[in-house]
Amino acid sequence: MVRLAGRVVHIVLLGAAKPFWTLTGSNGRPECNNYIKSAYIAHLEEGDVYELAVRGALIEDGSGQQPVEADFAVDGGRIAAIGTVGAARAEINADGLVAAPGFVDAHTHDDMELHSHPDNAPKLRQGVTTVICGSCGFSAFPHVPGQRSPDFLSVDGCWRTYREYQQVVAGHGIGTNFAAFVGHNTVQSLLLGIDSTEPSAQTLSLVRDDIRRAMDDGALGVSTGLIYRPGRHTSTAALTLIVGAVADYGGLHSTHMRDESDGLLEAIAEVASISQETGVALQISHLKVIGEQNWGSLGTALDQIDRFRAEGIDIGFDVYPYTAGSGPLATYFPPDDIDVARARLVQIIRCVEYPHFEGRRLPDIAREEGTSLRDLTRRLVTAPNAGETLCNIFEIHEDDMLEALSHPAAMVGSDGIPQQAGVPHPRLQGTFPRVLGYYTRDMAVLSQSAAIKKMTSVPAARYGLRDRGLLRPGFAADVVVFDPATIADCGTYTSRADPNGIRHVLVNGQQALLDGELTGVRAGQILRRDS
Repeated sequence: MVRLAGRVVHIVLLGAAKPFWTLTGSNGRPECNNYIKSAYIAHLEEGDVYELAVRGALIEDGSGQQPVEADFAVDGGRIAAIGTVGAARAEINADGLVAAPGFVDAHTHDDMELHSHPDNAPKLRQGVTTVICGSCGFSAFPHVPGQRSPDFLSVDGCWRTYREYQQVVAGHGIGTNFAAFVGHNTVQSLLLGIDSTEPSAQTLSLVRDDIRRAMDDGALGVSTGLIYRPGRHTSTAALTLIVGAVADYGGLHSTHMRDESDGLLEAIAEVASISQETGVALQISHLKVIGEQNWGSLGTALDQIDRFRAEGIDIGFDVYPYTAGSGPLATYFPPDDIDVARARLVQIIRCVEYPHFEGRRLPDIAREEGTSLRDLTRRLVTAPNAGETLCNIFEIHEDDMLEALSHPAAMVGSDGIPQQAGVPHPRLQGTFPRVLGYYTRDMAVLSQSAAIKKMTSVPAARYGLRDRGLLRPGFAADVVVFDPATIADCGTYTSRADPNGIRHVLVNGQQALLDGELTGVRAGQILRRDS
């Protein structure tokens, strides 16, 4: 405790095991020691004051409008005031920094991360305060305890339903908010097996019942993954009935389409026809066009989407700011039909059988092993744990990606697959800083206000997340404070690293990140769609 001008001031680092002390400088603000660095929190005597005030920030409110320099106050987990705010029990000096709504990661695979590593550090360190789970047809529910799911989520827990999953993660707390889709592949795999083909009418009824049960428990909608088993064997007619199960709930259909290469336009037409038939809004996952023969054609796909939107079909999409995709190797390379040309573009990022392959390209491994690229790929996709082997494939042109990212309907989604071992795709830890640093500050592809809108209010509105996505009085105090001069992704395809420039993160008004360091606070909430 320090007595200054007749009052007692305590300086503490929230979430730390012990307080750190500073003295007040000549400017009337605390001079921070090496532990607190540029951040400070001053607890004043009790009185009619706000819980927290953030002073001198350039506020990007998430609407896309021009930013303003102002203070803002937080109280009761909400934004209490913006402008010149009065005294507060805690203060953050944000001079020279940008404050924005916490980022909403529009497409994640954090379902098990929220249970096994509930701080969700890779997302908090990017300024993400809300993650959307249950993507690409796979979700953590429904589930059979003791039966590990045979997909890249590797779901293993004590819950059965979405309600029970929520109870488990709420019990240990979570670092970020989350909302989730129920995955069609997960539902059908439990009923028929992952290798099942077209479901019968009786099975379709059971699938729809499970989806409705998840919707009753608060799911956002249903997701499909049409390049994965069993979704790739499910007809458009069956999918229409499956997606239709969420119509009465005002739910969404999020989809990893059947084809992102030569058949992209046909794939878009298929899922648009399902929306037209059911009235269910469509969310296209990680919109892109792959394959060198298709580079330059993404604009045609966007024109098609715009035509469907003009016809009244509700379509949105998310984009990640990288030129390599990622996923299970076995999904892309059936053992009896190895595409050698595509295999030349592959990097292994996780491999249980051959961990020394991680971070390396298949052609280099084949040369070292003295084998053909075809035989090496077949060996990997037929190994006992082939479903857990993940890869990057470098087959996206940057110009196409940027054209998608710049579209008014685009939002930002990392599509990162959490992994503790190996070398994950850099999007897992760097998506949002990359957009703001490289593509906004350095390359001027987007204005800062436009980029932040794509990370905040656009996805929040799309998913019906009430009181999220804008930094305005009355909204939830999910806030990121970052340095626009230094924000950057630092990971590469061969080494993982945390991003630079994210200084503070509030989740529901609580400090989850203080001067770039996790506090250990788990203030995340389970969000439902406000339809």
